[in-house]
Amino acid sequence: MSVADAAPRMLLSRWMHALTIAAHLALIILLLIAVPSRLGIASALLLFVPLPGLLRGSLYTCKWASMLLVFYCALLLSGGYAAPAQRGLLFGLAALAAADFVGMVLFVRFSAREALALRR
Repeated sequence: MSVADAAPRMLLSRWMHALTIAAHLALIILLLIAVPSRLGIASALLLFVPLPGLLRGSLYTCKWASMLLVFYCALLLSGGYAAPAQRGLLFGLAALAAADFVGMVLFVRFSAREALALRR
């Protein structure tokens, strides 16, 4: 595979990186706005830890931050089942966390494929 053949895939990793950044920032902002308790603020502040690495496009940061988002999805889903009054809000936040997770995983995957294509 030549570099010209890898160009469309490079676009995919850029799109996934943009999706990851947008979903991550939206999750932080919505957690701060929608969950005004101390737990909501603490969980939003915890998402600031991987933000510098995500902005740089660090694959290592995406790998470990994706595991962090699995817990966010699980906790938001369980919170939605436990509090029927906030079910829609918490399920929406869980969907956003899932989109962030998928964006991170696909960014790592497409970046690895691009690097492999450029070596050939």
